[in-house]
Amino acid sequence: MNDIFPDKNAAKLPLRLRANPTGKWIYFLPVCIAFVACLWLGCPARLCAADKLNCLDYETALQKGKDSQRPLLIFFSSPWCYQCREMERKVFQNKDIISILNERFLLVEVDISQKEKLKEDFRINYTPTSLFLDIHGRPIIDVKGYIPTNRFRKLLWYVSEGHYKTTAFSEFEKKELSESAASLFTRNTQNPGRGSADAQGPAK
Repeated sequence: MNDIFPDKNAAKLPLRLRANPTGKWIYFLPVCIAFVACLWLGCPARLCAADKLNCLDYETALQKGKDSQRPLLIFFSSPWCYQCREMERKVFQNKDIISILNERFLLVEVDISQKEKLKEDFRINYTPTSLFLDIHGRPIIDVKGYIPTNRFRKLLWYVSEGHYKTTAFSEFEKKELSESAASLFTRNTQNPGRGSADAQGPAK
């Protein structure tokens, strides 16, 4: 027996700990990974918990939309959605975005794992999904996946200014880019010396 267990205390240890002096770290590694995953992905929706964003439940927002003549933005998320957390941290923390949302929209966040009816009513099968509704609760546009801050700002402009009534968002994006390019060209023509230097490159 002593040949098998030279150390009496070793006999009481699990096999994986006896086989490797560092086995205790290997043993706890899956537990640590699971704990971090729960904190990262399993946490409840945090968008409406932010101090600076004004959020409402869907029914209240729908009623206030009619009274205030403001469209709704429903942000569909889920606990396991990495892109949702990224938008919450990077897009919805932007000061301009916060200001526009609070002034021109009524914001609702829906966790699809808890609000099955809204998920089914709007046929949401992907998170994140940003769904815009008019003041009567009719869908305007929905965008799936992560939306970078600049594109999200364009989207808010597109909806709040009513451009959706006459123009598809894909065309609106191109038009805005064209106008920006024209504005840049105007500034360059107003400063021909600088424009010429840029075109010719640095002096040798």
